[in-house]
Amino acid sequence: MKYSIDSVIQKEHLEKALTEGTGKGVQVALLDTGVETSHPALEGSVKGCWEVKQTPTGTQCVEVPGADPVGHGTACAGIIHRHAPDAEIFSIRVIGGNAQGTGEQFVYGLHWAIEQGFKVLNLSLGTLQNRYQVPLLELVDRAYYSGICVVAAAHNRHQISFPSQFASLIAVDNQTFESNPLAFNYLLNTPIETEAHGVYVRAPSSGGQYKLWTGTSFATPHISAMVARLLSVMPDLTPFEVKTLLRSLRDNR
Repeated sequence: MKYSIDSVIQKEHLEKALTEGTGKGVQVALLDTGVETSHPALEGSVKGCWEVKQTPTGTQCVEVPGADPVGHGTACAGIIHRHAPDAEIFSIRVIGGNAQGTGEQFVYGLHWAIEQGFKVLNLSLGTLQNRYQVPLLELVDRAYYSGICVVAAAHNRHQISFPSQFASLIAVDNQTFESNPLAFNYLLNTPIETEAHGVYVRAPSSGGQYKLWTGTSFATPHISAMVARLLSVMPDLTPFEVKTLLRSLRDNR
């Protein structure tokens, strides 16, 4: 008899387990524009905030108040909290108030996050610059072998960007789902493995506001929330096992 992965890993059993998964005990770090921790939608879920800064002694991650001049990171944090309400969220600002950051800030922030041992890293950002391909690949692979799940946004215009091209992370494109925001597709034979809800997503914004967001940046935290929920009921899952279970949970079976 010939078996498939879908026949030996039952979707209905996984979905039942996910009903118990709230993200409890799972630390999720966002490398982004910061998070407005006072936003009502976050309800005290953000447990720490840092910013990558140049100091007299070199580049460091410095603890900072919970603020977000852009709103991008706050939206991503709000999406994760909505769907994995007991996950502990941590903010690492690598993009400034002008919505710009450097590759060096990104690389340093990712290195620092891996060193802290956060279980899930949400990267709703990337770079087109080839010179960062190797250092980002080395870091993403290090995370994978350390048991850290990295979830990264694909480029909105389907350009090759990093780190979303790397096989050791979970890459996310955006797609709209009207009925279930946690429904997603799993794609084979492509670096971008998943398509999640990322069109007109209502999520928090700066100043205690809400707005509709569209882009791969906002699809990505839906998958991060799903990963946090899986890890809260099966904390010993490896990144490889998480990828396998996501494939079984996909909407396009």
